[in-house]
Amino acid sequence: MNPSPAPILLLEDERATAALITQLLAAERITNPVIGFETGAGAIAHLDRVAAGTAPTPVLCVLDLSLPDMSGIDVLRHVRSNPALARLNVIMLTGSGHDADIETAYDLGIAAYLIKPAGMHGLPDVVRELHLPYELMLDPESRDA
Repeated sequence: MNPSPAPILLLEDERATAALITQLLAAERITNPVIGFETGAGAIAHLDRVAAGTAPTPVLCVLDLSLPDMSGIDVLRHVRSNPALARLNVIMLTGSGHDADIETAYDLGIAAYLIKPAGMHGLPDVVRELHLPYELMLDPESRDA
């Protein structure tokens, strides 16, 4: 029996944007399941289940900065404060290009900071550059099939 592939955790409050991100990953043949959350509280509750061992560990977290209930930076701080989650690869994908936001996110150990909307199209390339070949599920079929 093959184990399930590690999920990608997507924290994005705009459903259309979340759907586009999922489509962009699939178009690049990255077929890990995407677990989406629209609120920081929902994501934190899920991450606490991951830390407790009752939910699968994500290979990656794609995190928006602007959420309806808290800042993505608060979610990132929660991730980094938990030893069971501290090594999780995080990519910030947000509309904020403020230097203070970028600096804070990098200080908290993110892998990349992409600014929407243009940054969304670079997400699959950034994901591949993280060198996660054993965790990413790549569909071997041609994209032109």
